Amino acid sequence: MTYDEARLLLLMHGPGTEDADGEPLLVEDGFLCSLRPYSGLVERNFHLVMEALLTVGERLYREPLVDRELVKALWSICSTASGWGLHPDGMLQRNKLITPADTKRLQVWVDIIECNALNILGGLPPHYRVYRYSQYIIDFGWWDNIDFFITIIERAILDPALSEPCTDVAALGKLGGRARDALPALYQALDREYTFYTPNDRCTEEVRGSIRQAIQSIEADVG
Repeated sequence: MTYDEARLLLLMHGPGTEDADGEPLLVEDGFLCSLRPYSGLVERNFHLVMEALLTVGERLYREPLVDRELVKALWSICSTASGWGLHPDGMLQRNKLITPADTKRLQVWVDIIECNALNILGGLPPHYRVYRYSQYIIDFGWWDNIDFFITIIERAILDPALSEPCTDVAALGKLGGRARDALPALYQALDREYTFYTPNDRCTEEVRGSIRQAIQSIEADVG
């Protein structure tokens, strides 16, 4: 997915946009449109929006001036989804159209998108908060674009500025053989020292244990 493709996708899953002829462009069963009228949560929408967010984030976090329409789309996705689907007086809650399980899932979607967008706008690269998506993989699973996220998770694991990789490591282990391409990154991470709590040797051994477990899960699945 290119920057332009990702930008357009966010607009079309959010408030919508127009083509060169002024015709509306909107994903009819996209992130927001699937909420009104409510037709159930569409799992792929969350994963596509996250891929698009992290893709535009590679440029966005470096820029001193931001694309106003793009930021509006991100804000709209989170704010409108919250207003419609999570607020007690929102149409889905008020009319009891959404189940408690789907409410929880939608809340997680919004939280992950908001957190990652906020940190990117604050000047942090996309992989800095990918652990929230990694936790989603652990708790709920993944979608067809998982290869994109494996690459981002690898970057997080190898970044020396990020000291606590356990959630990202566990997500790769959860993926099993799908994460085989991440094995070199995991073996490299196995050689690092970890000091986010003391005593440092205990911290390092705990993290290395998590890494070994993930490697074992992946290699066992690869066969």
